[in-house]
Amino acid sequence: MLFTSPVFLFAFLPLTLAGYLIALRLGRPRLVTPWLLAASMIFYAWWSPIFLALLVASTLVNWLCARAIETRGKGEPGRKAIFIAGLVWNLGLLAVFKYADFFIDTIDRLSGADWPLLHIILPLGISFFTFQKIAYLADIHAGHATSGRLMDFALFVFFFPQLIAGPIVHHAEVMPQFRKIAAGHREGALAEHLAVGLTLFVIGLFKKIVIADQVAPFSTSVFEMAAAGKPIGLALGWQAALAYTVQLYFDFSGYSDMAIGLARMFGVRMPANFDSPYRAASIIDFWRRWHMTLSRFLRDYLYVPLGGNRDGRLARYRNLMIVMLLGGLWHGAGWTYVVWGGLHGLYLMIAHLWRDRIGFRLPAVLGWALTMLAVILAWVFFRAPDMASALNVLTGMTGRQGGASLAEGQGQALVAIGALLVAAAALPNSQQILRAFRPVLDGVADPAGVLARIRWRPTAAFGALAAVLFLTALMYSWKSSEFLYFQF
Repeated sequence: MLFTSPVFLFAFLPLTLAGYLIALRLGRPRLVTPWLLAASMIFYAWWSPIFLALLVASTLVNWLCARAIETRGKGEPGRKAIFIAGLVWNLGLLAVFKYADFFIDTIDRLSGADWPLLHIILPLGISFFTFQKIAYLADIHAGHATSGRLMDFALFVFFFPQLIAGPIVHHAEVMPQFRKIAAGHREGALAEHLAVGLTLFVIGLFKKIVIADQVAPFSTSVFEMAAAGKPIGLALGWQAALAYTVQLYFDFSGYSDMAIGLARMFGVRMPANFDSPYRAASIIDFWRRWHMTLSRFLRDYLYVPLGGNRDGRLARYRNLMIVMLLGGLWHGAGWTYVVWGGLHGLYLMIAHLWRDRIGFRLPAVLGWALTMLAVILAWVFFRAPDMASALNVLTGMTGRQGGASLAEGQGQALVAIGALLVAAAALPNSQQILRAFRPVLDGVADPAGVLARIRWRPTAAFGALAAVLFLTALMYSWKSSEFLYFQF
């Protein structure tokens, strides 16, 4: 059930909101948790009731593991074994459903074997909710959290705004909010939550349908040509890379805005997932701004346990590379994702080496240009269906395959794509526009200069603007596609 689909916009969301508001109106806030849990289960089951059963079973296993860990004090026999068993369960599910065919295909290619592929269907959101549950068990094992009620934990896992593609929410961030709502201690005015949430949702809807989906053909057509073995020229190569750079940002940041907005409608604040990453003047800064909840997870539950930067520079570089390779593989079961992760690992190693050994800070404009060039080149591997296609596009971007002249209309398209890229880097993001109303859990920095005047207020004018954005999105919604991160 896509956030952009009519069944979600005009049936599921209004009915779910109505049930929530009725429970509050009747003075029965304890009904909110079971109501949202039931609605979220219907949301997931709409795609596949069978995989709903899998998610229910996995949720129960994780909660039972957490309870079993809690019954044993630190250092007691069995505590660590239960934690490891929980990790094996979660990672085992991910390995079977997401990576089984990847491993079989790799073995076949390397050994010449002919093992048949399993063609297992990937459950929606498995990468995201697997990481959430691993973080939950790790914090229970470390003594940083308590398991709580099964229903609270189930809602933490199933909560439909973030179930499919994040943000990767920390249990300590949302479970206390659920408990407060159920106890009748909701923070903030209901009208404010609805207004802020709807505004964020509409901004995300507009980003996805009117920008990302309309830019997508300029990238898709070229990558399909590359996959068919047709040589890609200079103009087409840069068109594909720049269009995908814009498409991916507005698609996933749009989804995140919609997810954060939906949660806010129900009085729940979520962490930010994007902070204008195309504004970054270094690759280190880029990873502080891009997919922030994934970066946080990789830092806290992989980089730090590996040793972080505690054992010297070489250990730091090694750990950075391991984390980014695994981060790339998390995104998809393919060698193109591994290369993408490896490139970013290499970028981060170079950035830290430069900072540690040279220390000279590049001018901001030059740093931004180098960062964007590195990011754009890596996105080619992220988008391409295979290595040959990626190399075809990259070779075309060097001009070695000709094609420097622009086709009819291509110049206007490249100008529009470039303008969108500049807008993503220069304009305030959605959290900054609504910063006066704490749209996310994290602190929001004020935009610089004259752009600081762009500030949302609950007025008729802003309501009318949101209505225009919503109606414009509806005009294009008939050809809307899945969110890109659904495939992960």
